[in-house]
Amino acid sequence: MLMAGGDRYLAANLAGFRVLVADTGRMNGADYAVQAKLQRDIAWFNPTHEDNYYIAASILPWNSQVDAAQYVLRKASDARTFDWYPLFHYGFLFYHFHKDPATGAKWLLKAVPRVTNQQDEWALQQTAAAWIEKGYQTANAAGMVAAMAENSPRGAFRNYLQVRARRLRDLAALQDAVKLFRERHGKRVEKLDDLVNSGLIGEIPKDPLGAGFALDASGWPVFSSTSLGTK
Repeated sequence: MLMAGGDRYLAANLAGFRVLVADTGRMNGADYAVQAKLQRDIAWFNPTHEDNYYIAASILPWNSQVDAAQYVLRKASDARTFDWYPLFHYGFLFYHFHKDPATGAKWLLKAVPRVTNQQDEWALQQTAAAWIEKGYQTANAAGMVAAMAENSPRGAFRNYLQVRARRLRDLAALQDAVKLFRERHGKRVEKLDDLVNSGLIGEIPKDPLGAGFALDASGWPVFSSTSLGTK
């Protein structure tokens, strides 16, 4: 700041130049810690700095500097209210590095009102729906995806979200049936047909997206694409 004569924007640019000219191919852990500190400073001096958040998102988290990347992205998200990319990257860090898809989905949905392109809006919502399925109990996820569909304009994408909500409700019903089967019979379900044969469900539901339903290694209903067991 002293070198910049008290101009915080110039101070941010000077620090940004140091980051831009760094040769990441020769950097080690200590060097990335220094870069993280520089990028935090840039975000503090000028949170709207575009290059800073792009570099933070693409380099810092992959080199053990997730907290610094989150700091930079959160500053950019708050300052650049016209820009949805910082929110997307911020959500991705929760999903990928913190293994928290529920929180990641929340930030993706916060980005949706900033999007001006319909295809980008649908892509964000579709990704958020997939993360919601991973991050919440099945019944809760079904309700959240159904609410997303309700708030979407009529058309193909709304129908798609409704289909995702319906298959989640079907999966939740299978999971409830498995709980009841275990309570009644004191044993695990070996195959989904056991639920039909015991009268707990009339039939195994059809997955409208084609993946189907299955049991994982513990005998718990899942979508086939995530299953470790068989139908």
